[in-house]
This record gives sequence, structure tokens and C-alpha cells, in this order.
Amino acid sequence: MKYIGIDVGSSFLKAVLLDLENDRITDSRSFPSPKKIQGQDSLLFEIPALQISDSIKQLIDGYTSQYNDIEGVILSTQMHGFVYSVPGREDRYISWQDMRCMGNMKDDMQTYIQWLEKEVPAQDMENNGVYIKPSLGLCNLYTLIHETDIPEDGVLYTLGSYVITQLTGNNICHISNAAPLGLADVRHHCWDHKLIQRLGFDKIRMPEIAEHDFFVCGIYKSNTCSLKIHPDYGDMQVAVLGSRIQEGEVAVNVATAAQVIRYEREFKPGRYEVRPYFQGGYLNTISNMPGGRNLDVLVTFLQESVHELTGISLEKQEIWKYIHEHAEEKQDGLRVQTCFYKNPFYCNGGAIAGITQNNLSIDNLFTAAFKDMAQTYWHHIQDLGTDVKNIRGIVCAGGVCWKTPELCTAIAEVTGQDTRLSPMKDEALAGMFRLSLAAAGICSSLDEQADRMFYQAEEEK
Repeated sequence: MKYIGIDVGSSFLKAVLLDLENDRITDSRSFPSPKKIQGQDSLLFEIPALQISDSIKQLIDGYTSQYNDIEGVILSTQMHGFVYSVPGREDRYISWQDMRCMGNMKDDMQTYIQWLEKEVPAQDMENNGVYIKPSLGLCNLYTLIHETDIPEDGVLYTLGSYVITQLTGNNICHISNAAPLGLADVRHHCWDHKLIQRLGFDKIRMPEIAEHDFFVCGIYKSNTCSLKIHPDYGDMQVAVLGSRIQEGEVAVNVATAAQVIRYEREFKPGRYEVRPYFQGGYLNTISNMPGGRNLDVLVTFLQESVHELTGISLEKQEIWKYIHEHAEEKQDGLRVQTCFYKNPFYCNGGAIAGITQNNLSIDNLFTAAFKDMAQTYWHHIQDLGTDVKNIRGIVCAGGVCWKTPELCTAIAEVTGQDTRLSPMKDEALAGMFRLSLAAAGICSSLDEQADRMFYQAEEEK
């Protein structure tokens, strides 16, 4: 028995063929993700939606032309974006990178996001587990409808439910992708109809929310295979599943940006987002913290400085090799504030401080940066709604943690917690494998047995 796992990312569409009976990854493939439409306003980030679904069909059909024992498809997709479909208009995916709600309202000096923050305060969205922010689907949907003459009775899709509709004809999404739109009642596992009406979305046809994690949304016939199509899972939840987070642990996921995540069995709102997880659980989450892109600011500065002074073009890998070889635990008073990118928590930019005549060096610079990032994570971990005395340990996950052991060391030293690296670099792949085992009925639940089977197979590969 085989399943196809597809990760729909911002840069690549990745697919793996999972041999579930023999615990093997049989094949892996990827395509570059379709690009944003060029020539638009800088705030817009739109992609022709059919290009995405057609690319996914191509991946699936490619596998079924070679293998006739594939039984299902697991989708892991980027979150917060949506497709709003109306007759006579090209279907476009409005990405999480779209910032149109930051533009000014018609005949008004305030932005759409400013108006929405007043109209829908955080306390009114407690059951939704999120708050008004630029990447939230409802913010860009409201802007789209009020900034154009687009009809108000269209069909709304998550990115995943749009793909599922193209495969099966059924507009069904998982709660983990309904929630990032900002329109779902996470506590009660349904759409927030009061908020939908309040925003004037009551004529919009919403996706159906899947009844359970492994619901079969429909069948896609591809060559000789009849494939079960399961709901679209949020890529963050899939990655957390792959990191093997346990109750009482906190995950620090560091990629382009960073998140701190705590698993809870019950819905406990607070100064964080509450994102739905598998098997009725929740992930208390704070995001938009310094991550790989923040470190890249420093690396790029060094790269450009060397080129300007010497004409030598260093690859970033060469700079990182030097950092790994020379980073030290002591930074001699040098301090770096790595909040170079504005977000709701850090609006004023970063800084380098505590400079003396002896301590401004590359190794001290990056050691101080790692420490600052670790301190930032620890500060926000303590805002996740649980006494730190009850934290059982920290899981370091994401590509940056895997590539930068110095950061993991800093996290362990700053927090004083038992710290471990996630079992596998590609947490999304590990998560999709676990989901496939449960969806196929090979495992009764998302349990440790499924996890062990996957990692043993990968080590042998």
C-alpha cells in the first residue's frame, strides 16, 4: 500500500511516494511553485490558482503512471491565504505574503488593517484563536471585496480545499487551514457565523470543515488508481507532528522566521494564537520572531563589505563555515538585537551595542546574535500560558536549528531546559508519513509506533 504526500510550499511543490507496508520512501519529486503575477502593486501577492492545482495533478498523475497500488493523498499546505472565486474572473490564490490590507481605505486616511483592529478587537476573536494581523485571510478578503467591484457572493477556498475541489469536486478543508483565515471558531470546530455576518461575508459560500482528521473528501481517479483525498493539513501542524513534540514540551521552530509552540490538550486562550492540532489538541503559538532571515542580514552585510573592499565575491556558505568554526560562548559585552524586521512585537528595528575597542569581531557578533534570539524565544515561551516549572523540555526544529548548532546551544544555555533537536531535518516529511499511516488504517492513531517506523526506514535509505 502506498500514499502520496505533497507539501505545497511557497518556493516548491514537493512530493514523496510513501510505501506504508514496508516503511519506505520510494520516490521523491519537486517542482518550483508557480510564481506571483508580475506588474501588480507591491502590496499584492497573487498566483494563478489553477497553475498550483494543475502542478499537483501533474505530480499525482506522474506517480500513478508508474505505480498502480497507490491508495491515497496527503496534502500539507501553506496557511493564511485563500482563493475567492467568482464567475468571469480568473481564480487567484491570495498568498499569506499579500499585504493589501496595509493600504489605505477608500476616502479614508486609515488602512484596512487599522479599521479591522477597531472593528474586531482581540477579545471578540478569543474563540478563533487568532487576532487581526496583516497575513490573516479575513483581512485581505475584506480588502479585496471593498477595494474592487468583485461580487460578494463568491466561493471561498483555502489553498488546499481549492486543490481538493479540482481533484474531487468537493470544497472541504481541515480545521488547521480554516483557522488561519480568522473566520473559524476553533474552540467549537466550526465557522464563526456571527463574525462572518459582522464583516458582510454572509453571502460567501464557505468550505465545509472536515468531520475528523482523516476524513475522505472524495476520490480522484488517476490512470488506474482511485485515490482517497484527505483534508488539507496546515504545514505548521504537520511539521510539529514530525518533530515529535510531547505534552509538556515546547517547540522552537526556526526557519525564515521563528515560532515558539506549546502543545495543549485543551483550549486555553491567552496572549498567543491557539491553533488547532490533531486528535482534538491545540498548539499555543507565538510567531514572527527573529529567524534565518535575521541572521542573513548580518551575513549579507559581511558578504557585501568584503566585495566592496576587495572585489572578492564570497559565497554565503563560506561565511557560515567561518562562523561555525569561530563562534564562541563569550561575546565580551557585545550585544545584538536581531529584530531587524518589523512585526507586532518589534517595530523599531535592531541594534548592535556594547561595542568596545576589543570586542567587535565576527565570532562575537554572531555569538551575541544567537544569544539574543534565544533570549527572545525564552521570553515568549513564558507567555504561552503555562508555568515554566511545568515545561518538560524544548524541541529545536526547523532548518535553521539543524544548520546552526550554535543557536541550539544558546537556547539550552539561556533557558536552562533539557533541549533536543527534532528527530529529522524535514519535519514536514516525517509528519506526512505519520498522517498517512493513520489515514490508511495501518496505525489506529498518531502514535509513537508510527513515528519509529518512519525514522528507521529513513535511516536505512
